[in-house]
Amino acid sequence: MLFILLRTLLVLGLLGLFSPVMAAPPPINGSPFWNSTEQDMYSTGMVWRDCNNDGYIDVYYSNGNDIVMAENTIYISNHGSMPNSASWSSSNNEYSGHCSVGDVNDDGWADFAVANYLGSGGFSTGNLSNLYYNNSGELSLSPDWYTGDSIYSFSCSFGDADGDGDLDLAFATGDGYNDILITDRIFFNIDGELQTSPGWQSTYGTQALDVAWGDIDNDGDLDIAFCYDDRPPALFYNNGVTIESSPSWSALHNESANTIVFGDVNGDGWLDLIVAYNSQLGGGGYFRAYFNNGSGTLNTNYDWQSATGGYGSALALYDYDNDGDNDLAAGRWFDEPRIYENTGSTFSSAPVWRANDATVVEEMSWIDIDRNGVESKIDIISSVSGKKVFYTSLCPLYSFDSIYVDDTKLGLSDYCFDPFYGWVSLSAEPSSEVKLFYQYSYTNDLTTSNWDTVNMAYGNTDTPPVVFGSNINFGFAPLEIQFSDYSISSSDWDWDFGDGGIANNQNPLYTYQNAGVFDVYLENSLPDGRHNHTEKEMIIVLADTLYIPDINPVIGDTIIVPVYLKNAHPLESFVISLSYTGPLSLQYLDFDLIASRADYFLIKDLTAISISSKKLSFNFVAGVSVGNPALEPGDGIILNLKFAPVYTKSQALIDTTTISQKSTICKADFFDYTPAVSPGSISTMVCGDANGDGSISVGDAVYIINYVFRGGFPPVPLSSGDANCDYDVNIGDAVYIINFAFRGGPAPCCP
Repeated sequence: MLFILLRTLLVLGLLGLFSPVMAAPPPINGSPFWNSTEQDMYSTGMVWRDCNNDGYIDVYYSNGNDIVMAENTIYISNHGSMPNSASWSSSNNEYSGHCSVGDVNDDGWADFAVANYLGSGGFSTGNLSNLYYNNSGELSLSPDWYTGDSIYSFSCSFGDADGDGDLDLAFATGDGYNDILITDRIFFNIDGELQTSPGWQSTYGTQALDVAWGDIDNDGDLDIAFCYDDRPPALFYNNGVTIESSPSWSALHNESANTIVFGDVNGDGWLDLIVAYNSQLGGGGYFRAYFNNGSGTLNTNYDWQSATGGYGSALALYDYDNDGDNDLAAGRWFDEPRIYENTGSTFSSAPVWRANDATVVEEMSWIDIDRNGVESKIDIISSVSGKKVFYTSLCPLYSFDSIYVDDTKLGLSDYCFDPFYGWVSLSAEPSSEVKLFYQYSYTNDLTTSNWDTVNMAYGNTDTPPVVFGSNINFGFAPLEIQFSDYSISSSDWDWDFGDGGIANNQNPLYTYQNAGVFDVYLENSLPDGRHNHTEKEMIIVLADTLYIPDINPVIGDTIIVPVYLKNAHPLESFVISLSYTGPLSLQYLDFDLIASRADYFLIKDLTAISISSKKLSFNFVAGVSVGNPALEPGDGIILNLKFAPVYTKSQALIDTTTISQKSTICKADFFDYTPAVSPGSISTMVCGDANGDGSISVGDAVYIINYVFRGGFPPVPLSSGDANCDYDVNIGDAVYIINFAFRGGPAPCCP
């Protein structure tokens, strides 16, 4: 948000007055291990979600704030490693506030909603907020949906307002800097499509900054809360399928607040409300928690307050110390991100951890970027009467996998969910039981969006509960691998090697017979119970071969040599470097792609040639980034080499080599490898020259007769003795040669 210079200088001056009490420092590094590199983006909203459904978490950012008109961005994980620059950027540039991510149209792909704070005229104009649809992992570059009218909106959030099992979209609206009051609103989802006119509005206009959903009264539907610049945070109850238009609860403190989140702080099974107050427009700017009294009502006075105040701006809950209660990460503008420990029933008043550097934090999230602590979980809920909203026992989630109601798996249109809070909302009430299948991590990293600098992730240094490894993870089939479980005090092991093989001892030896990329799963018993972990794409087994057949061209003909590639993995690109050496003097002419499996590739070029050393190098690139598919697993010709005719009988070997520092290599989705190579030979021949003396005479007829009737040596190559081209070497070829040599018959031919 826009800052008053005097206040900014005051806050910066106060930073050194308070030192955190490091009683139990969390296992979080003080300096980030990852950061984005784009400058002047003024990132504001941040949501971690698997965009392309590859099983690895990605991150969505909405950018601009009230500082600059900027595109929105997504960073796609490269199998657990985050890129530093954006993988996707929107074509539109806006003053965007916060964002929300969810599957609006029930197609299984996470769509991207953005609250746009200001219009192109800055503070004098509002703007249309928007949504980008996710099309099988590729988001639309320009928005697919807009709000029907311009609103000043700094935050939005998906939730199920009407209890029909699909995501509706709420916006916090108004502007506190210019006293612009706008009614907060919800746009309903009707059959997978957001309406452009709001289906719900608050009774009065507000200067709202954030919005959150939660079942405060445990009645099985989602209530909604807002925080504001102009009034206390407020809660609107959902009465079945209708949200009240005036709030039934508001906090005692009429102070500007920037962020709110729901969570069970004191472990009583009821959601509490945590608020980040912001002192920019007045008040103390404390972090505060309002506890639920156990009957669905929040206390109006705070039950916990941070020791210090300031420009509070971000909140995120997670049990970082795995002691059974949710701890609080919190951020401010021009201050260090921090963590308050949950001591069992409340938070510590002073932070137990701070980052090394101050930033202008706008959003915080806990997520396991490399997924090394992720486990598969199942919650079975039998108390279901009258409810359609249910919570996972752990959150935030890494992913939500599926839901079974009364032993029937629900379709995507039968429910919606929120991984940040762990709630699931059904379209119909269950009768007896709900089973929730999801993934949760015990070693989440702490991430921030910052508008004054780059976005960051602070690494979790804790060891995951389940840790295992292997002596090798890459090689040609059959591939024998020694697996080892390194988990502390583990027992009762269940291994799944991803190809159907299993084992139940601690350190199994296993052989993969077939090519593929395999996930390895281990479940074991630890002192606190059963745990599990899947190491995605842990084992890569190859059966890939570059091969060249032996050919026997006729002297005087252009020589064409096919090069074959058998691949078991989709290939995005490959380099083939070849040599053509030997006593046969070959002169390279050209290459073609007749019958090539890669003829559709974006790049298929000869990139290096050495006449003196008789070497060639070819580069093939599919162009996956522009929509071309990778080369599917298969077997066939990749290219054909063309050499000038030769007039002597001799041989040459076609093999792989290195030229201009280029060597034969295949590049799959996330790994590179050198395929096995089977070289080929070129042996020129004279048709009918069965004895290999370079001429055709009665000696060749005798040679054939000796081979056919007396067990003599075969012609080399065998086809050189097939003088009549009937694809067999027999007495007819001897007769054919005699007829040519002594009776003026036709010359021998080669099949």
